[in-house]
Amino acid sequence: QNQGKSTGGFCASPYGGHSFILFSWHGGMSDVFTLAHELGHAGHFKACNAAQSIFDTNVSTYFVEAPSTMNELIMAHYLLSTSEDKRFRRWVLSNMVGNTYYHNFVTHLLEAAYQREVYRIVDAGGSVQAETLSAIMKDTLQKFWGDAVELTEGAELTWMRQPHYYMGLYSYTYSAGLTVATAACKRIQTEGQPAVEDWKRVLRAGSTGTPLELAKMAGVDISTDGPLLDTIETIGGMIDEICAISDQL
Repeated sequence: QNQGKSTGGFCASPYGGHSFILFSWHGGMSDVFTLAHELGHAGHFKACNAAQSIFDTNVSTYFVEAPSTMNELIMAHYLLSTSEDKRFRRWVLSNMVGNTYYHNFVTHLLEAAYQREVYRIVDAGGSVQAETLSAIMKDTLQKFWGDAVELTEGAELTWMRQPHYYMGLYSYTYSAGLTVATAACKRIQTEGQPAVEDWKRVLRAGSTGTPLELAKMAGVDISTDGPLLDTIETIGGMIDEICAISDQL
């Protein structure tokens, strides 16, 4: 990352062509998760672009991060299946918590809370300047972390860094998508090929269904808070296992 080079990872999938992925590769495991994430987008749009007309490929923002985060989970569970070494398992689980769940389920949700306050001001006819945005960000961070995290000077300036802030109300979609992905991934683990076929059918559906309908095709009911609570429980289970392995080692 440097001047003139954007932070983050991006995937563009023009209709009738192949995908283009942009991000900085440093060879670390976090980069592997990012690559899996962007390839999830690429695979999604390869499937729906091939199956749908150009008018039915603008997938709902609420759902669009489900295939990408699902790809992270599939890759991570594959890694878990390749070794019985406890240190390796703890390492992979830690990366799942730190990269997939913390980043998408906590950081982006925090960002969404920040954005909501900004849009409330704008919707009420007000205006925002750098000082206002920094104050809202600092307040959001303080409310989220309380006394658990010491905020260093300049933490309130992080609203400047995230490109997603300039894409409308986008940040929340990661939490929404990962909730669907977690439930669908569990189905694949327990039911096998039938769940895989359901997920492939969802990928091909493009924008022919609402988020509720697409999730239902994957066997997930997001009309209730069940999948969300289950995702939270899943994260807790990973952390418990990490702690248990650490005690054993």
